[in-house]
This record gives sequence, structure tokens and C-alpha cells, in this order.
Amino acid sequence: MSAKRGQRRWGHIRKLGSGRFQASFVGPDLRRYNGPRPFDARMGAEGWLARERERIMRADETGVDWVSPAQRKAKTAVRGQTVAEFGKRCIAERQVKMSTRLLYTDLFAKHIEPALGEIAIAGLTADDINRWHSALLPDNPTRRAQAYGLLKSICAVAVERELIVKNPCQIKRAASVQRKREPVLLSVTELTQVADAIRPERFKAMVLLSGWCALRFGEAIELRRKDIADGCETVTVSRGVTHRRAEDGSRCRIDTTKSGKGRVVVIPPHIRADVKHHLDTFVGAEDNSLLFVSDRKACHVSQNVFREAFNKACGSVGRDGVNVHALRHFGATMATRAGAALAEVQARLGHSTVRAAMAYQHSEDSRQHEIATALSAMVEPH
Repeated sequence: MSAKRGQRRWGHIRKLGSGRFQASFVGPDLRRYNGPRPFDARMGAEGWLARERERIMRADETGVDWVSPAQRKAKTAVRGQTVAEFGKRCIAERQVKMSTRLLYTDLFAKHIEPALGEIAIAGLTADDINRWHSALLPDNPTRRAQAYGLLKSICAVAVERELIVKNPCQIKRAASVQRKREPVLLSVTELTQVADAIRPERFKAMVLLSGWCALRFGEAIELRRKDIADGCETVTVSRGVTHRRAEDGSRCRIDTTKSGKGRVVVIPPHIRADVKHHLDTFVGAEDNSLLFVSDRKACHVSQNVFREAFNKACGSVGRDGVNVHALRHFGATMATRAGAALAEVQARLGHSTVRAAMAYQHSEDSRQHEIATALSAMVEPH
């Protein structure tokens, strides 16, 4: 039986009322695809069908997935996007915490888009990246590494979507922050002295809990009465607070912890009496009452307010140069010295990776002497 008019062995061509020709075919996915436009001559329609058939046959021979005309059209449209357009789209599509999204948006708007935003994502080269990075935030290594890491991840998405063949961000260790100096840590005695010296007195328990339980600042200021177990044996850390201006105008945001998971931290027995005294003296009776409040009318204790009080207390005991975040480093280091395994330190600090937990462990000179003595003790019996 002969084919009907317009039908062929492969594909279909029909003549339109305008005198032009429309070509179509049924792909391997059993969907019909029309030509990109009506062709002026039948030969043009024949040529388009021949090229499409060749694509299907080549995919079969090589085992590569066939890409439909619709998919190729969409990819071409994306390839034409600029770094600004593609980057904003990537950030919007990411499943991250609001605080992280705000950080990404700020980094992109201030440090990536102004220099690279007008370049087509498909045309971004390693040379573009190197020139941009060479002038990027020389006095702020942390933000510099964060901005580079964000751009590298955006380019990685472009590689996954086959918009570019290779990630142009090839600068080694550019997304890692190298510490200029190790954090200055308090000794056990100094931490106790700072806690006793800090004013107002209601910050004493905050120093002790932040240090001995290795809490993040945002976790500590969001603690409430209900988070402290009876007998002050444990503290449940399930929330954190950030203060950053959001798109809707709000500034305070209470969310899960940085890792997205809560944890129960056992409070060392030697500070439980101080925690109980704090609850009895400074905290409201309601379960939802904040453990730490500020004199100023604010939702939570401001980091600037606590930092000022903490710095004065450190100065009064002769230890200048200790920052607030060093309290968390202190907690991790003390847990390690107490014999906690790396995974246990990771759980106590609420880190999602072992590598993150390792960054908070430090070796003290006195501990090095203890280790050296212990090594010699192993040799002496022989």
C-alpha cells in the first residue's frame, strides 16, 4: 500500500495554505516534533528531516541519549544567558537556609555581578575568572573565598547542564580561607576568671555555656528555659538566630541550627550550679523565656553588646585579643583533651562533617609537653 499524500517513510511534510511546507516527525520518545518554522521550499523541509533522522541514528550508534529539538532550543536559550541571569537563577533554585540565601545574594550582587555579570555564561573563561579574582577583596580573605566558592558552584551547575564543557574556576584553594593566625584561646582558669569578671552578671552563664558546651553565638542567644533539662544536666540546641536585613524588611530570623539538626549537649557538672543560679535569678518563669536578654529593646542580645562586655572582662584578667568565637574553639579543644573521639566532638559541636569539627581543634603547648612525657614513659620500661 502506498503512503498517503504528505507521508514519507520517515517524517511528514504537508503543504500549508500559504504555499510553504511544514515538516514534522515522531521521535524515540513517541512525541511529535514540528520544524522550527515553515519552509519556503519542500527541499528545505526534506533537509531538516534528514538532519534530525541523522541525530537519532547517531545517538543509537553511540549509546548517547538523544536530545529532542525542544530540549536543544531550551539549552540554546540558556546558553545565551549572562552570568548575572544564570547566577541569580541558580541562587533562587538552591535549597538552602534563608540566612545562606541572603549571604549568596549579597555576595553575588556586590562582588560577582558588577565585574562578570554581562558575560554570557557559555563564554566565561578561566582568564575572565583569574582577572576578576586578582582584584577581589584583597583585605578580606573570608569574603574573597566565599565569593569565589559561590561562583565556582554556579559554574559547576553550568557544567552539569552541559552549557559549558569545563568549569573555568581553576584557581587552587581559592575557596578556602587560610588563617593568618590561630585563635587566641583562654585557659580553664582564665575562662573562669572572665566569667566571674563579666558585667552585667547575667552574661556569666553565657560565657560558661558558650565555652564548655561549644555553642555558636546565634545558638546561645536563642536558648530558652525549656531548653535546659531538670537538674541543668543537658541543654537542647535546636535553634539559632540571625540578624540580617531580609527582602521583606525583617531583621531577626529564628531558624534551625546551622547544620539543620538539633543536638543535646551534656553540661559539665562543675558549671551546673551557675546555670541553675542564672535560671533562678535572671530568667522568666515561662518555658519560652529567653535565657539571655539585653538592656536595650531588642529581640535578642546583640553580638556587639556581648562582645563589648566580653572584651572588657578579658582585659581585666590580662587577656586581650580573645574574640567571642574563641569560646567555641575552647569547647572543642577541651572536649578533645578530655578524650572525646573526633566523631564525638563533631556531635557535640553540631557539625555535619568531620572536616568542620577538625577546624575547631587546637593543640596547646602544655598538652604537647604531656604527650612528649607520655611517649618517653612508653620507652623507659624497655
